Amino acid sequence: MLILWIGLGAAAFYFLQAWLYRRLWDRGLTARLFFSARSVTEGESCCLSEQVENRKALPLPMLKVKFQVSRKLRFEDEGDSAVTDQYYRNDILSLGPNQRVTRRIPFCCTARGYYRIDGLDLVASDLFLSREMITRIGEESVLYVYPKPAKGVSLDAAIRKLNGEILAKRHLLEDPFEYRGLREYAPFDDPGAVNWKASARTGELMVNLRGYTALRAVRIFLNLEDGGIWKRQELLELCIRIAVRIAQELLRQGIRVAVFCNAKDVLTGEVMRLAPGAGAGHLEQLNRALARRNLDEPAVPFSEAFGGELEADGRDTATLFLSAETEEGFQKLLERFSRSGADFTWMCPLLPRMESGVSQPEQLHFVRLNAEEMLNE
Repeated sequence: MLILWIGLGAAAFYFLQAWLYRRLWDRGLTARLFFSARSVTEGESCCLSEQVENRKALPLPMLKVKFQVSRKLRFEDEGDSAVTDQYYRNDILSLGPNQRVTRRIPFCCTARGYYRIDGLDLVASDLFLSREMITRIGEESVLYVYPKPAKGVSLDAAIRKLNGEILAKRHLLEDPFEYRGLREYAPFDDPGAVNWKASARTGELMVNLRGYTALRAVRIFLNLEDGGIWKRQELLELCIRIAVRIAQELLRQGIRVAVFCNAKDVLTGEVMRLAPGAGAGHLEQLNRALARRNLDEPAVPFSEAFGGELEADGRDTATLFLSAETEEGFQKLLERFSRSGADFTWMCPLLPRMESGVSQPEQLHFVRLNAEEMLNE
């Protein structure tokens, strides 16, 4: 008889706890994921915090926390997880009554990008682990991984040459609003520069001396088209890193920088048009925009994206093209730009075994960069 009562009591307890867990398991249960930083640079480490709180008297003997994130974030502790096109993580916790558990999961940011965790799933069991209850928490967590500035001997030499050309151009641009004085007319002077009042007073032709204006901005056109049979994503990523390095150098000198890129934004699907600006805030804006470039989709054809911007060239603006794409259409576009009298430089990172395929390197101001050296830095 005692065994019967024990059996009935056990059955009653089993069904009672099953009923309680079915109704109350997610009451007072909260969870969230958050990154330890809003932004990092590729190659750096970061932490993902996993915080779960059970604000009730009912314990949760087994709670699974499931979420997915890009596999480009490489976690040191993989836990009970799987890696395919995404990283699927499954952490198992045990929470007592009114308890909070926080875990910090370190990982390495292996690639530039915009990473988002859209939410997480909580899977709980009753005391006998006989059934599972599931709920979805849709809180969003976002991390920007900025491109790492490129390094290399060939790039350093190209930047020094670019800086020299920019400094020279600074002193070639006259400011029509800055008056420095008068001098006698010379045969090479523009007749429009003659000061007729001063000439009448002195009896000699006199021309106005103008001051020099600083270079207003440098435009960087980042062409991320890839028309080859084999995708060259490592060269496209390298072009992005070179753009960041050059922008850093120019902004450090107080030169305003504008950046245009024909790769689409992962959020808006638009190409990148970053207006000229300077300062740390502008560099932050540049890094965020480049982090969101999507190389999994084909870039918009360069002439279609930025034909209008090329025509709007100013005489006090230097132009830099960054492109590993050397197909004929892009070269013809640069030829037309060159015939307009515009001053520009085309930097092209290529591996040593690759032929450039550039027919007129001097006319196109072509500068070949050693991609292998920069990729191994």
